[in-house]
Amino acid sequence: MSEVKIKVGIMGAGLTGVLMGMQLRRAGIDDFVIYEKESDVGGTWLRNTYPGLHCDVPSHLYSYSFAPNPDWSTVHASQAEIQAYIRTCAEKYGLIEKIRFGVSVDEAHYDEATATWRITTKDGETIEHRALVSATGGLTEPNLPQIDGLDAFEGPSWHSGAWRDDVDMSDKRVAVIGSAASAVQVVPEVANRAKELHVFQRSPNWVMPRNNAPYTEEQKAAFRQESAQRAHWIDLYRASLYMYRVTHKDPQMIEYFRQTVLGQMRKVIDDPAIIEALTPDYDPGCKRIVVSDEYYPALGKAHVHLHPHAVTALTKSGVVAADGSQSEVDIVVFCTGYKLGARADDSPAVLVYGRNEQWLLAAFAKRAESYRGIMVPGFPNYFTVCGINGVAAYTSLILSGEIQTEHIAQRIKDLVEDRIKSIEPKADATREYNDLIQAELQTMSWTGPCTNFYRDRTGNVVSFFPGTLGRMRRELRHVDHNEYATEMF
Repeated sequence: MSEVKIKVGIMGAGLTGVLMGMQLRRAGIDDFVIYEKESDVGGTWLRNTYPGLHCDVPSHLYSYSFAPNPDWSTVHASQAEIQAYIRTCAEKYGLIEKIRFGVSVDEAHYDEATATWRITTKDGETIEHRALVSATGGLTEPNLPQIDGLDAFEGPSWHSGAWRDDVDMSDKRVAVIGSAASAVQVVPEVANRAKELHVFQRSPNWVMPRNNAPYTEEQKAAFRQESAQRAHWIDLYRASLYMYRVTHKDPQMIEYFRQTVLGQMRKVIDDPAIIEALTPDYDPGCKRIVVSDEYYPALGKAHVHLHPHAVTALTKSGVVAADGSQSEVDIVVFCTGYKLGARADDSPAVLVYGRNEQWLLAAFAKRAESYRGIMVPGFPNYFTVCGINGVAAYTSLILSGEIQTEHIAQRIKDLVEDRIKSIEPKADATREYNDLIQAELQTMSWTGPCTNFYRDRTGNVVSFFPGTLGRMRRELRHVDHNEYATEMF
């Protein structure tokens, strides 16, 4: 009997794509290739270079557990430092030679006869893989608001995800449209450069203090000892469980959270109208909680103007807000997020077609669900890292990714060692699992009275896993293999 060969394709060389490659190496699987449309690893940490960009998660949690970095410079690392860390890990695990840089995968089709995935690149190349892993992430395509006059504005304008360092903001009037995750980091930096800054806020967000601080050389030296580094990791992880209690609507934690945010706001802003405009009318966790030490102080500066209204149009020389007011500006920066590929009306990075040429996003349009964030019925040998309901929201995405990529690597190994032709989750098991977790998710903070990107059109929460990382790990390690449909050679 001839040996079954396997060749794995991984789409994306960002945080989770590199992680998947590392896990395949650790599992003894070497026959794989990673496709990356950019010129280097890093994904969102490569593409996004806007000023002030730091991670919301502490550096030592935002690290691969089997590749700790004792030399993080601050508690919350900067973009450049994180991208360099991902590159170092890719080099350490010999992944650079496995990555095809500058190659964009446009389509992937499953061939039932051969149980292979046939991918087509933007350049027209066709390649076959036994297993295909999607690690493209969600922060790939900038989202510009649907407003009038986007092409009418005559000054420089850009999205924060495509930052322009060639434009001098000094002695300029700048508008920042948006007030969420990227805006709270961009606004303080722009406030330090511009003559005048206008911040347009469609709705307020809860902005937690980052409490960032540098690590001393003594601390870094200590972190070279595994015991000290591990103890610090445990302290940081235990602190993140505070957010787990917030998302589970713990009244004591919600009140503590509110007072923390309002307290830091009132220290630097004394205008009651601005405080009222910045205070959300929903509990923490309904929208994404953002993090900054500098945002509220920036809004308290005399040359910074908060407009608590959405933007309806751009003119040749300014911005029109929903209240009818107009602000003359020289530069416009959009901090308006990214398109979400899990929505059928968005343009995904890759068009994926499973059995019977079923389009993945059409399947999600009917009901956006996956099996444990990893697989989808009707798409054999196709895996996603941190897919639908695949992320524990309260802490580092990397930790969810490690649990899932370990499981994916084992399923791929099964394809070799057990001579399995194809593997996919059963539809009834997937539905039962999703009914179970949705019952939990509907009791959590994301279903509150606010607009967020966590829910689909039916009201189901599609972004997060409801439990802890410990629960996710236990469930995946003890998964009932009868919930998978397998076809043998």
